[in-house]
Amino acid sequence: MKNIFITGATSFIGVNLIRELYKKNNIVAIIRKNSKNKYLLEEFKDIKIIELNMDEIDLLPNYIDIKCDIFYHLAWNGTRGESRQDSTLQEENYINSIKALKIAKKLNCKTFISAGSQAEYGNHNNIITETTRELPNTQYGIYKLKFYRYMRTYCKRNNIIYIEPRFFSLYGIGDYEKTLVISTIDKMLNNEEIDLTECIQIWNFLNIKDAIKALTLLQETTNSGVYNFGNNISKELKYYIDIIYKVTKTKSKLNYGVVPYPKTGIVNINPSITKLQKEINWQPEISFEKGIEEIIEKRKDI
Repeated sequence: MKNIFITGATSFIGVNLIRELYKKNNIVAIIRKNSKNKYLLEEFKDIKIIELNMDEIDLLPNYIDIKCDIFYHLAWNGTRGESRQDSTLQEENYINSIKALKIAKKLNCKTFISAGSQAEYGNHNNIITETTRELPNTQYGIYKLKFYRYMRTYCKRNNIIYIEPRFFSLYGIGDYEKTLVISTIDKMLNNEEIDLTECIQIWNFLNIKDAIKALTLLQETTNSGVYNFGNNISKELKYYIDIIYKVTKTKSKLNYGVVPYPKTGIVNINPSITKLQKEINWQPEISFEKGIEEIIEKRKDI
């Protein structure tokens, strides 16, 4: 049984990760003070919940006296919308992440896993591998990459295994209500008219269940570095919209091309996951259609 610390424990990834790990491990869930999402952890018995804002993470040893085997750092503010270009907020995330890393070392952490993002690569038209040149064009991507590079140097110096899963586009039950997938499902279930871009950008969706399976397998590796987290299938976004349309049996009118692409240009998401597949002998198992069916079935209960 391992001692696993998780910041951002009430996040989409955090809750699903705890659900997978808590029965066979000692979980220390670190959440912000007065978190409105604390209720999401009620289903997990016998986990330790510590309420600390990330700028106070250096106080963590005052609340817990056990060593850390694996430290998952998932907490990061400003991951959506205009906040991604807020340099002050993103720099705070970077500083707080360094604090978390140093506290993990103080707790004798053996493996430090920090959530990365495809935003670290920037816009690329070709298949993205872990060796693709990183050209982030948002403050979010810039500071995520800056922290990865700091983590790499720090962990090498202190003999800590460091892993950065770079998530591309996760989806699934419990995701944020305003994501493309969830908002489109809701609109289609209500037969609402939907304005869209041309949806010709290449996209890639990985179900959260497949992602968590890979994440828990990867925590056992002794190899440090970046791992792309995506599916082995990339298609034009319209392909996925059409699947949602079919599964929901909607009467929604789809207005392709009404929404303009941003000034930064069309973002294509086409990751190679060969490194991850070889490292942990893993394959995505949930088709996009099956994943949409599961979300719809769950949302009927809401």
